[in-house]
Amino acid sequence: MMNLLIVSCLINILFVITFAFFITQKGGFSYLFKTSLNISRKNQTTHLNYPPSYWHKKSQFEKLPKYQSDIIMLGDSITDEGEWTELLGLNVKKRGISGDTTERILHRLNTILESKPMQVFLMIGINDLINDNKSVTATLEQYKKILHEFKEKTPSTEVFVQSVLPVNNKLYLYWEDNKNILKLNSGLKKLAKEFNYEYIDIFSLLSDSENQLDTQYTVDGLHLNGQAYFIWKAVIEKYMVVAKP
Repeated sequence: MMNLLIVSCLINILFVITFAFFITQKGGFSYLFKTSLNISRKNQTTHLNYPPSYWHKKSQFEKLPKYQSDIIMLGDSITDEGEWTELLGLNVKKRGISGDTTERILHRLNTILESKPMQVFLMIGINDLINDNKSVTATLEQYKKILHEFKEKTPSTEVFVQSVLPVNNKLYLYWEDNKNILKLNSGLKKLAKEFNYEYIDIFSLLSDSENQLDTQYTVDGLHLNGQAYFIWKAVIEKYMVVAKP
């Protein structure tokens, strides 16, 4: 019995020494504090898994002026990288955030809805497939929630459902199978019809003969260069209500 007690004590002491050594190597009590703080934050809400850039931009969007005459470009980094006011010669508001998904759009959609904007041009979904590994079906389910929010809370807003763009898997990295993107776009076209919104096909204008994003429009196979943005803007400007900056 005594031997078992001694062994148990030795094991506990060894565990304490190992744990102390590990904590010391990681930075001591500062590491413990940061770790416990992160755990606490994660327990409060899973949305804190979003990167700081998301929260910083979201907070800006919440505080910037909002008008019913607003024309809004809503989406992820592909939308965010377009200089829309200069491209279109109109006072168009850019509401894209890098890495955004349908879920992340839903989480910040109230900022868009509260002003009941005149027009919204929406492009979202590629990061659902690439980063979140969502299926086309799951992505469409989330997208439908976005459209439902618009229809219910600001029915006078004209919403334009823009196709998700192709990627080029030969140029840089394997992003996503363009067959999945075509399936997603087919679903988006049906959703647009269901909600009586306009569907705008940009995919076919930027793709090559293999349905890859044409190399003349990209460096990394995902994002767009200036030439591509001018093609994009030539399509959507026909739908925009003229509003001087």
